Amino acid sequence: MSQQQVRHALKHVLDELYELGKGVKRGKLQREMQKLTGIRESHFIHNSKTKVRYERAMMTFSDYLEDIGIKRVKHLKKLSKEELQEVVDNYFKELADEGYAKSTIKLHVAAMEKSLAIIRPDIKDYLNNDEKRVEWWSAGQETKKGDSYVDPEAIRERLDETHRMIAEAQSLGGFRVREIAKAEVDKENYQVIIHKAKGGRDRTIHFEHRKEDFEKLSDLIEKLQERQYERKLKDYYEDIKRACHETGQEYHASHAFRYEYVQNREKELKQNKEELKDLLNKYEADEKTKNYANDENTIERASDFVLTREIGHNRTSMARYYYKR
Repeated sequence: MSQQQVRHALKHVLDELYELGKGVKRGKLQREMQKLTGIRESHFIHNSKTKVRYERAMMTFSDYLEDIGIKRVKHLKKLSKEELQEVVDNYFKELADEGYAKSTIKLHVAAMEKSLAIIRPDIKDYLNNDEKRVEWWSAGQETKKGDSYVDPEAIRERLDETHRMIAEAQSLGGFRVREIAKAEVDKENYQVIIHKAKGGRDRTIHFEHRKEDFEKLSDLIEKLQERQYERKLKDYYEDIKRACHETGQEYHASHAFRYEYVQNREKELKQNKEELKDLLNKYEADEKTKNYANDENTIERASDFVLTREIGHNRTSMARYYYKR
């Protein structure tokens, strides 16, 4: 297993736990475990939806590990217990700084308990430490809709040069903060391809109708990749917090720049039906969705479809979540 990629190893563990747990009554197994160990728990996964949610969480964790140079199980096993604890701690801090909800962080902790703790049993007690769990959860956002900054430009003006460039790239491309490092610029076709985005999927953002934005974004991506900006994201979040304090704005982490992108794009797409229809074709919308663009009463559904593809979500309702008040 030592040569195996971490992401494949974590997925394999979850697959095995689901195979062992499916068809078994969770409550019955928990009662049996309580008789044997005194603890009411199940080590298996009994629900397919839970398995999928855990898998998505661990693929996000795998992306983080790869970004810090831990790609294979042998790399993971070489870490001392203390080093691995630090990796886990920093990961949950980054989730909070990116604007993840408390409930989502709880899900990531549970997924780690099921998978990472199998590959590295010495991390189990750390993941089960109540004090650490509360620390990780409490740093997350309350489960409510986020928002862009009231004056995002005032925030960006106060950031240092590299951090300002990251924030500008997020607002121009709708990127999750680490996606800039995974972006490929296709200058001939005015496209940006994000490789291995959330869920391991590639996605393409089209800029044929936004050539000025494309030129700015291309330059930012090139410079940020050269600077390997993703290695010091903690400093980025701290800089945003400082700028929020100075401008009297509530801190919404870096995710607020994605909100800004979606809110601006929603208006642009409704005003430019030619672009909207072109993108519906490029993103292979069905005929019903394409027809939504022809009616002012349904055009919002057409723009939601495009926005969902641009920000890398599956459900169309997610686009509406970003700009609805």
